[in-house]
Amino acid sequence: MNRWNLPERYRGIPLLVFSSFLFAVMALCTRLLAGRLSPGQVASGRFLIGLVFLAIYFPALGRRPRYGRLSLWALRGIFGGSAVYLYFIAIDRMTVGPAVLLNACWPIYAAIIGWLFLRERVTGPLLAGLALTTLGAGLVMWSTMDGGASLSMGLGAWAGMGSAVLGGAAVVVVRALRHDTDSATVFFSFCLFGLLFSLPFAIQDWRPLGWDVVLPLLGVGLTSVAAQMTFTYAFGYVTAVAGGVATQLTPAFSWVMGALLLGEPVSPLAITGALICVGGVLWGTGVVGRMLAPASPSRPAA
Repeated sequence: MNRWNLPERYRGIPLLVFSSFLFAVMALCTRLLAGRLSPGQVASGRFLIGLVFLAIYFPALGRRPRYGRLSLWALRGIFGGSAVYLYFIAIDRMTVGPAVLLNACWPIYAAIIGWLFLRERVTGPLLAGLALTTLGAGLVMWSTMDGGASLSMGLGAWAGMGSAVLGGAAVVVVRALRHDTDSATVFFSFCLFGLLFSLPFAIQDWRPLGWDVVLPLLGVGLTSVAAQMTFTYAFGYVTAVAGGVATQLTPAFSWVMGALLLGEPVSPLAITGALICVGGVLWGTGVVGRMLAPASPSRPAA
């Protein structure tokens, strides 16, 4: 056996970390559009760019969509599309930090739904890692709030929590689908049903388009394509809970980029939260346990 042949779960985690970074970039681009475009317009732009990408992707590779179980394929798009729309409402009504934090709670719901419908096993290290990363993400985002003020339970907060519930359901469906279809076809469902869901809201609250929104909107769409394709592919190797642990890095990435690009202050509390978040990821994915495990005795030469 090749010693570089990593177990499947260790193949998926690096991809999920990369997708978490891209999702953080997308959140920042979305925040730049707050007040200039409606959440429905931003969501529609994101899904439309994804469909354009797929219109090039499938013919270029000579492939056709492989739908698998059509009902699950449709559910993935319905859950995912509605989750994104609610997420964009949260970012529009709140600052990017608290909005990302509320959405980042989706692994909790994914774990519950995955256990109920897929009978996925939830281990102690995964739960501990999930708790640590959620705590770390919370500390990071709390440090960015003005004076430590609590979240008001307005429309933005409710939308953020709703996006977490629907996002958790969408991830579980992705996990169930990945054995019957491919990541591009799953992404096709996400973009198609997401556009159908968000377009009426975009038309209802249409705001004039100017050149000042082009670059941020392209940033939302392009990072979404890269992040979602990587995210969906990675879930062929990990459970919903294990993936949720890794993607808790998105709030930490959001804070780092906010500090570097938007001039947000860096506090000791934020640094502590980021370290806890990274430690939770390493613990939950088994990296720490593997490092602390005693080395296997070497066999004597024959």
